[in-house]
Amino acid sequence: MSTAKTAPRTGTDWIGYNLKITQHRLRNRLDAELARLGITATQNAVLLAIAGNPRISNAELARAAFVTPQTMQAILVNLERAGLIVRSPHPKHGRVIMTELTAEGQKAVAEGARAADVVERQMLSTLSAEEATILCELLKRCAAALDVEPSDS
Repeated sequence: MSTAKTAPRTGTDWIGYNLKITQHRLRNRLDAELARLGITATQNAVLLAIAGNPRISNAELARAAFVTPQTMQAILVNLERAGLIVRSPHPKHGRVIMTELTAEGQKAVAEGARAADVVERQMLSTLSAEEATILCELLKRCAAALDVEPSDS
């Protein structure tokens, strides 16, 4: 049995660290692009989620934007004040609030998606199309692996 200590890996050798650096830089670039439109990356995620599912619940919106339900409520208030969404009671379920995009909100969704595409193209600019596809599939597999509880074996 070897008693030699192994040196801890450095950040440049750790995949998780590199993934976090990439995510941080991606978010900074996306925030800069979206700031030109007057929205944040989180607001953009919420608008995209509403566009994809007009009957989406606040809890589902919070999960889609990676925020707490309390934070989501504040985001929705700000989006409503900005005229990007309207919220109204469901006609049959009084406690359910429906959230819909306004015409301005639909415009923001389209512009936000274009901004995100610009940033993603920049991020992937040094990869071939095949490498980008492989990267996407590998990241999906990594995320799925973390959804599974580790076995105690």
